[in-house]
Amino acid sequence: MNRLFRMVRVLGGLLGQAWGNFGARLSRLLDICAMFHRLILGAFIGPPCIGLFFRELSRQVYFTAIRRAYILVFTSLMLGMLVIVNATQQLVKLQGEEFIGWLLVTIVVREVGPVWAAFFVLLNSGGAITVEIGNMSVNQEIRALKMMGIDPYRYLGVPRFWGITISLMCLYILCVFTAIIGGYLFAQAFAEIFWAKFWLSFVNALQLIDLGVGFAKTTLFAMLIATVSIYFGFSSRINMDEVARNTSEAAIWSLVLIGATNIILTAAYYL
Repeated sequence: MNRLFRMVRVLGGLLGQAWGNFGARLSRLLDICAMFHRLILGAFIGPPCIGLFFRELSRQVYFTAIRRAYILVFTSLMLGMLVIVNATQQLVKLQGEEFIGWLLVTIVVREVGPVWAAFFVLLNSGGAITVEIGNMSVNQEIRALKMMGIDPYRYLGVPRFWGITISLMCLYILCVFTAIIGGYLFAQAFAEIFWAKFWLSFVNALQLIDLGVGFAKTTLFAMLIATVSIYFGFSSRINMDEVARNTSEAAIWSLVLIGATNIILTAAYYL
C-alpha cells in the first residue's frame, strides 16, 4: 500500500511538473504573440518620428542584408550545385530533363530557399539583436528611455522588426536567383543539358503560387525571428548571464516557430 502511495505521489509530481512547464511555455508563447502585435502596430501608432525610424531601419538592413550577403551568395551557389549534381544525372539517364525546372522550383523557390535565407538571418542578426537589447536592458538604458518619455519598443524594436523583414525578403530573392544561376552553371558543366531546355523547363514549372508561398514563408519567418529576438532581449533584466541564456533560448524558439510555420504553410499548399 505504501509502495502504491509513493508511486502515485511520484507520478503526480511528474505530471504537475510537466503541466507547470507546459503552462510556462504557453505563457511565453502568448507573450511573444503580444510582442508581435505591438511591433506590427508600433510603426503606425504614436507620434511621428520618420527620420529616426528610417535611420535605424537602414542600419538594420545594412547589418542584416548587405554586410555579409556574400556568404549567402556562396552558400546558395552550393545549394544549386547540390540540387543539380544529385538529381540531374539520374534524370538525364531517364530522359527526364524536363523535370529539372520543377525540381528547382520545388526545392529552391518554395521549400528550401525561404528556410535557407531564414537560417542565415537567424545566425547573422537574431542573436545580435537579443544581445544588443539585452545589454541595454541590463545596463538600465531601457529604463532611462522610459524616464525620458520614449517608448523603447517603438524606438528599439519597431525599426529592427521591419528591418529584419525587409532584409530577409531581399535575401530570399538573392538566394533564389543565385541558386538558380548556380544550378544552371553546374548543369552545363556536369550534366550537359542544353541551356534552352534548362530555362524552358524552369519557366514552365514556375507558377505564381510558388512565388506566393515562398514570399509568405519568408515574410512570416522574418517576423518570427525579429519578434522572438526582440522579446528575449527585453526580457533580460538581471545580469549578463541572463542575456546569454535568453540568446540561446531565442534561437531555439525561433527554430521551433519557423519549423512549425513551414509545416503549416507546406501542408496548406498541398491541400
